[in-house]
Amino acid sequence: MNQNSKEFTNPCIAVIVPVHNGEAFLPDCLSAIEAQSFRDFSCIVVDDGSTDRSAALADGYEARDRRFVVLRQRQSGVAAARAAGVRAGQNLGAQWFAFCDADDLYHPRFLEALVGAARSSGQLIACCRYDCFTGTVPADGALPEGTTILQPPAHLDALLHDHNVDFGLWNKLYSAELMTPEMLDNGLSYNEDLMANWDLFGRAGGAAYLDFAGYHYRQHADSASHRALPPESIDQQRQAAVYIREHAAPEIQQSANAFYYEKLVYLSSMILRRDDPSAYRVQVNELWVGIRAGLKDPNLGRNPRLPLRIRIAAWATIHCPELWRKVCRAVLKDRR
Repeated sequence: MNQNSKEFTNPCIAVIVPVHNGEAFLPDCLSAIEAQSFRDFSCIVVDDGSTDRSAALADGYEARDRRFVVLRQRQSGVAAARAAGVRAGQNLGAQWFAFCDADDLYHPRFLEALVGAARSSGQLIACCRYDCFTGTVPADGALPEGTTILQPPAHLDALLHDHNVDFGLWNKLYSAELMTPEMLDNGLSYNEDLMANWDLFGRAGGAAYLDFAGYHYRQHADSASHRALPPESIDQQRQAAVYIREHAAPEIQQSANAFYYEKLVYLSSMILRRDDPSAYRVQVNELWVGIRAGLKDPNLGRNPRLPLRIRIAAWATIHCPELWRKVCRAVLKDRR
């Protein structure tokens, strides 16, 4: 933090940007935040032990715009960085929290749209769609005329199954009443955002949804969706699914069971598509035990909420694994 700058206290929204060695895309990210039509925000950039120019680039924004604050910490991971940002936002007196990854971009009216939807609906969470891009940034679309209210337990069901809502933190706005740093720094390095959102959505009792692409999600070789994942990532993603299943209320249990079984099948396919599946021998055996046991279970493999494609994938995983591995490798190209 620049000691010569005055903090922008009591902002309506605190935008948290964790960054680790993100100099290639950070200026575009921060410029998009700086250009927001909604001006009453503070942007808290948390440098997570970067060894490139990330912190220096963020310092430039802090020096010219008092709404920007730069924090530095030893590399501790994105969850710890977000938690540090939330603590800083709480100290500033922020009423709402939003998140943005350092390689992504906000729609110019992202904050305006979400805070407007939250206020008009009385909901403590507002969210929107996102789009993906590699080179050219997608054109910014018009804001929708109306807001959809996801009442409980539909908001939890959407979190688990609706890719427009998704379980990322970055396409959403959260009331400060809901947020604690511990929710974000929950001990996971993978699916930590899913775990955080499950708890946040559970506390919120509903959500407002806007049908527009307010968040531009950049795809590149070093992005999270393209990095090869270590074996412990499989364990942690399964741990998050188990947590959700075990903490689901009766009215959302069927949905949570379907999500859990789909996660088992998905993680298995992720291993099968890799060049080195032997490194995951323990994980794949555990997954296959769960998939096999659930094939005829009305709560799992025969759950009416389970998509047909997942039922087929589960059957193929157990009954023709070599053929299914070839299919996975031919069709599913990410995380090799």
